[in-house]
Amino acid sequence: MEGLCYPFYPTQRHTVEAIVGAEKEESVAMLLSPTLSPPIAPSKSSHHPSGSLFTIFLTAPLQAFCLLLGLSGSDVDRDIFNEADKLLSVSLNDWGLTLVTSDALNPVWLQTLADPFLRRLLLRFLFCQAVLMLYAPTFNKKEFLPMCMPPLPASVLPTTTNSQVVIRQIASIFGVVDNFIFCEAS
Repeated sequence: MEGLCYPFYPTQRHTVEAIVGAEKEESVAMLLSPTLSPPIAPSKSSHHPSGSLFTIFLTAPLQAFCLLLGLSGSDVDRDIFNEADKLLSVSLNDWGLTLVTSDALNPVWLQTLADPFLRRLLLRFLFCQAVLMLYAPTFNKKEFLPMCMPPLPASVLPTTTNSQVVIRQIASIFGVVDNFIFCEAS
């Protein structure tokens, strides 16, 4: 089962970490949800998509971003949403290129990137991780951050300048930059 990529949920996190650490023969790639769901800003809309925020980030990342910040469909102009969506699409492609050209990329992730569906999940995971790492209420709090195994290269971590620029630009489009904490890249 080489190159598989699965989202896992909080109750499985520690068990999965032990399994991956013990596995010897097959390469497995996993995306692990945060142990705690981040606080979601109140919205004018009473309608919220069902499912965990992590799952929404993996399936509809920009909608998850808006949900996290309490922006409902009626709050966001379609042109603004489309502008953010284009920026996110370009940014995900850039992250994909950064990954495939990285010397530090674990071979299992290289296999994962070869599959268009799994590639999309992994790149959306990077966006989710960056948003939750930089979001002020969850800033740098591990219990709110998704993780993956094996680890991804440092070149795509939320602390990099490139990742922070993407989140800042998308937040700027929506006028929510003040909801994030940006710092110098490490």
